[in-house]
Amino acid sequence: MQLFVRVADAGSFSRAAADLELGQPTVSRRIQDLEASLGTTLFQRTTRALSLTEAGERFYRRAVDILTEYDEAEAEARGLEHSPVGLLRVSCSHSFARRVVAPAVPGFLAAFPSIRFDLVSDDAITDLVAEGVDIAFRLGELRDSRLMAKKLGEAPQVLWASPEYVARHGAPERVEDIVNHNAVVFRHTRQTIWDLKRGNEHFEARVDGPFRASSGETLLEAAAGGLGIMLAPAWLASECFGDQRLIRVLPDWQGPSLSIHAVWTSGKLRGKARLFVEHIEPAIAHACSLARLEAAIAAR
Repeated sequence: MQLFVRVADAGSFSRAAADLELGQPTVSRRIQDLEASLGTTLFQRTTRALSLTEAGERFYRRAVDILTEYDEAEAEARGLEHSPVGLLRVSCSHSFARRVVAPAVPGFLAAFPSIRFDLVSDDAITDLVAEGVDIAFRLGELRDSRLMAKKLGEAPQVLWASPEYVARHGAPERVEDIVNHNAVVFRHTRQTIWDLKRGNEHFEARVDGPFRASSGETLLEAAAGGLGIMLAPAWLASECFGDQRLIRVLPDWQGPSLSIHAVWTSGKLRGKARLFVEHIEPAIAHACSLARLEAAIAAR
């Protein structure tokens, strides 16, 4: 069963054999024996690809749970249930890694010193299986319905601009004025519409500007450099707000909140991944708090 899961995760008999320091014929023969004992085909084999059959998908989900239960039972028997060990690989965007995840890691490793932490920061969507990721943090709408998920919070988005931009172009006085201002926006769409709200009022602003980028971190620096107005959550902009490189504009208006989820491949959230999610959840709530940001503004 462990060998089957390793082959499924690797997507290759040869890769799994190399990882386990076994011969490829040995791996292939053992998987064939497993399929014979189950009376079904687990893998669809072609000359170019190896994929799970429908039966293989079902067996994989149950196998992962069974093996995790076994690991936890073994750890409990050894007295290690409160001292987890080994590698924990976490994935998220660059900006979320820098501002939310990385600051939480020292406290986590202080509590669990036998864990090794590997942070994969990438603004592209990481393939959890291919990269061997235990837990990932995703912002916004979840696209992969095959993943298990736990919602950790909501991050309200508000409007930001640099003092230099406001000095040159003025601050929008009404929400309708937004369309006449430069915006810094993500490059994944040809047209960007900000759905802004104030209480029961809604306004759809079709925005554009001289700068687009695929990274939230890059857009933040562009906004702080005076290239335009940015719609962003408090956790992303708080550093630039703190050193007064950004200020809020139209503070009564907000954009859609970004949902924050922890996602993983299958089964229940267990072991080191569960411990880290429990550890970081309060930090996420703190980072996303608009009330905290507004209190900081009021204190100035």
